Amino acid sequence: MTAWTDSSSNDPRRQDRRRRRVSLVLRERRCGFDRRSPTGVGRVLCTLDPVLLYLRGRPGALAALLVTVNALNLADFALTMNVLASGGGEMNPIMRSLLAAGPVHTAAFKLLAIMAATYTVWRCRRYRSALAAALILLSAFAAVFVYEVVGLFLLV
Repeated sequence: MTAWTDSSSNDPRRQDRRRRRVSLVLRERRCGFDRRSPTGVGRVLCTLDPVLLYLRGRPGALAALLVTVNALNLADFALTMNVLASGGGEMNPIMRSLLAAGPVHTAAFKLLAIMAATYTVWRCRRYRSALAAALILLSAFAAVFVYEVVGLFLLV
């Protein structure tokens, strides 16, 4: 009987089995964008790859871009208020209905919506589509800014 207890301490069935588990999960090791041939919308984004890779590799540049988007959003709101005070009108039907409720509601909606969008882009900055969305936001707000500045000078 004592031989049985001595051999049980060396029995491999009684040892901790957690060390021998093999993980069947394959970890992603790629760090760049997908190099497969693009189709559809991917072809358009493929032409932006140098810019997107630059933004992905330099978080400071992406942060500056997103801060610029938020600054252009604030400028858009201020210029919209100036245009409305000068006798112009709001073309966006959503903003028009919010302006009817009051400028505070409009400002809160604009700030929160764009801050949420830029936060989402920042959190998803590994992905090509998020970086492309950042460029689309920047170009859209820059176009709106130029449109409102030109419109304001034409009203004056």
